[in-house]
Amino acid sequence: MMVRSGYRGRSLPRFAVLAAFGALVPACAPGGGAADALIEDGASTEQVFATGDAGVESLPAPRPTLPSGLRERIDAAMMLVDQRDIQLSNGFWTVFHGILGQGLDLPLTDAQTGRRVNAVEHISKGGEIRGMRFIPTEFGLDVQMGPTFVGQGHMDQFVAEMIQVGMPKDHAFLVHGKPYTLMDFVRESQSRVRVNADQELSWAIIVIGECVGTDARWKNRWDEPLAFEDLVRYELDQDIENAACGGTHRLFGLAWVRNLHLRRGGADAGVWREIAGTTARYADRAREFQNSDGSFSTNSFRAPGHDADLKARVSTTGHILEWLALALDDEPLNAPWVRDAADALSRMILDSAEEPIEGGALYHAVHGLRLFRARLTDAPGT
Repeated sequence: MMVRSGYRGRSLPRFAVLAAFGALVPACAPGGGAADALIEDGASTEQVFATGDAGVESLPAPRPTLPSGLRERIDAAMMLVDQRDIQLSNGFWTVFHGILGQGLDLPLTDAQTGRRVNAVEHISKGGEIRGMRFIPTEFGLDVQMGPTFVGQGHMDQFVAEMIQVGMPKDHAFLVHGKPYTLMDFVRESQSRVRVNADQELSWAIIVIGECVGTDARWKNRWDEPLAFEDLVRYELDQDIENAACGGTHRLFGLAWVRNLHLRRGGADAGVWREIAGTTARYADRAREFQNSDGSFSTNSFRAPGHDADLKARVSTTGHILEWLALALDDEPLNAPWVRDAADALSRMILDSAEEPIEGGALYHAVHGLRLFRARLTDAPGT
C-alpha cells in the first residue's frame, strides 16, 4: 500500500523548532553515538531553544481537544502533526521523515521571512539542507550518511521513503548542475548490495523491488551475480529484534516486497511464504507484550515494557503500528487489539502536543496512522 501526496493543503501557523530530545537514541540511532549539536552560530532562540543530550531535532505543536471516536481521534492526531512546521533550517533527517509522514507536497518554512517552499522541489532542484549531500558515482547517485539524526541514517533510507509516498522513477534531481533521476539512486543501490557482507538491506529491497522488480537479476560492482530473492533471503535471515527501531524497519521492508511480489503476480512460495510466517510470529509477539492502555512495548519484540517517557512510547507504538498496517490482512488489522494500539497512539500524540518530539519517531507514527486509517473498517466506536 502506498501513501500518496496530498495530505496538506491548508495554511498552517509557523512554530519554532526545538533541539531537545535524547531518549530515543538507543532505539534507532544508526551507528551509535550522539548527533552533532543543532544550534548554529547566530541562531536565535526563536529558531532553536535547547539541545538535549543527543542533539535531536524536535517539533512542538499546540494542544488540541480530544474528540470522541477512533476515526476522529486519528484524524485529530494527524492534523496536529500537520501543524508542527518544518523549517528550512532543519536537518535532512527531519525533512525526509516529514515527507514520509505528510506526503510529497510537504512545505518548508523560512523562519526569517515566513516564505514557504515545497520540500521535494527544494531538494530536487539542488537547494541546501543541513546534512543532505548527493554524491555522483560511477554507477549513479549516492546519499551521504550522517551526521546522526541530521543526515541520512541508513543505506537507501531517503530513496525508499520517497518511493513509499509515491515518487515516480523518472522524478528529476539536479546535482551540481547535472540532471539525474530517481533511477540513478536505484542503480547505485543495485551496484553496492551484497549478500556476503555485513549490510543493512531493509531499505534497499524496497528501492530495488519497486523500481527494478522482484524477479530482477544483475551483477553488482564486484561482478557478483545477484537475484532479488537473494537480497530478500539475506534480510529474512538477519536478526530482527536487535535491528533498527526494534526490528520494525526490517519487518516493514520484508512485508513491502512480499506485498509487491504478490501484487505483480508472483507465487506465494519459498522465501515469500516464509515472510508471512515471520510476520505472524512477530505480530503475536507484539500482541503478547502489548500494554493495557493499548500501546506496544517500549522494548519492542524483546520483552514487555512501558517506559514512563511518552515520546519513547510514541516511537515504539508508532513503528510497530506502521509495520502492522502494511503487513496484516484486512481482518486481523481491524482486530480490537490493533485498533486499541491505533487509539493509544493517537491519544499519545494528542497528549504530547506541548512537548518537543524527535521527527523520525513522530513521522513514522503518523505514517502508521495514515496506513491504518486508510484500511480502517466501520465498527462501533469508529
